[in-house]
Amino acid sequence: MSKVVYIVDTSALIDLKDKYPMDIFEGLWKEIEKLCKFRRFIAPEEVRKEIRDDGLIKWLRKSDMPFISPDSEQVEKVKEILSKHSFLAKEEGKANADPWLIALAIIRREDFQLFEGKHVILTQESKTKANRIPAVAKEYGIECYDLLELFRSERWKF
Repeated sequence: MSKVVYIVDTSALIDLKDKYPMDIFEGLWKEIEKLCKFRRFIAPEEVRKEIRDDGLIKWLRKSDMPFISPDSEQVEKVKEILSKHSFLAKEEGKANADPWLIALAIIRREDFQLFEGKHVILTQESKTKANRIPAVAKEYGIECYDLLELFRSERWKF
């Protein structure tokens, strides 16, 4: 069976924490931590900058979730994405991970063509609105999953 690498949006982390509290869904969080350990639950550095919740910040430190620092290839890809989808641009002085998620997914797909698996964006954003991550990602051939699709993909039952 092929493995999926999840490139995680801030919305997924926030919904995960809010809808599946760590003190009640311990098993779920342990499974997420396993994905982190095997670098299958990753995010661009911009996601870390968006997180403001103390509990989530504490978990991120404990989980060793891999955050991918931007490189020149990602910067160029973000510029390309923003040239076509300017609504993804960040507001002045505010972090916005959206174009970085898509850029990382595109680059990872290109870099790991021999990898037996795929890279998907994990987001809770609407798949039906044109100005959201899933619509833009689809233009680049990148799939987006929500939390339930993650659980099904990993065949988790709680």
